[in-house]
Amino acid sequence: MTRTRADDYEDKKRAILEKAAALIARKGFDQATMMDVAKACNASKSHLYHYFPSKEDLLFAVVHEHIAQQTAELRAIVALPLPAEERFARFIDSFVQGAARSRSEHLILMADLKFLPRAEREQIRVMEVELADLLEQLLGEMNPTVMRDPKARKPYSLLLFGMMIWTFTWYRKSGQIPPRELAARVSALWTAGFVQLDAEGRPLS
Repeated sequence: MTRTRADDYEDKKRAILEKAAALIARKGFDQATMMDVAKACNASKSHLYHYFPSKEDLLFAVVHEHIAQQTAELRAIVALPLPAEERFARFIDSFVQGAARSRSEHLILMADLKFLPRAEREQIRVMEVELADLLEQLLGEMNPTVMRDPKARKPYSLLLFGMMIWTFTWYRKSGQIPPRELAARVSALWTAGFVQLDAEGRPLS
């Protein structure tokens, strides 16, 4: 007979992922143990293994759930029937708010992906590429003159993408600038600067 899942299975799984993310972000994947995670969850190791057969499975679930949710939200924003600059502002806001809300998961994605098996790393990489491509699409709509140059497309999108990703190594949402204001500043900086570039990437006079 097939064993049915408890009604609260997903809730318990999500709680484990949240505790695990905080722990791994603090200690590093190589230093955190399944026993550490079990203690953080006030549960037994056997309970933990019921949800995640290995520590690598747990790591993959943490990063995959984070980036999958982020990708779905940003994909929906890019598809909205709105002017490019408005979608761009919403894109930046969603990314910044999501990374601030899930800072532990964001840091793990940056630091601990190397511990995953190659096939799972590739799954995450494909999703990261989609995020960069979505951003590239928006920038192309905002300044088609600049982004028409094939050699310029990736540098501009990856410059912005990299800036947003690494911001969360130092940024804390509890600081003087809340996430929404930070997102607005980033959006204004790029909107005011990027759209004023000519085909050679120089400021329009």
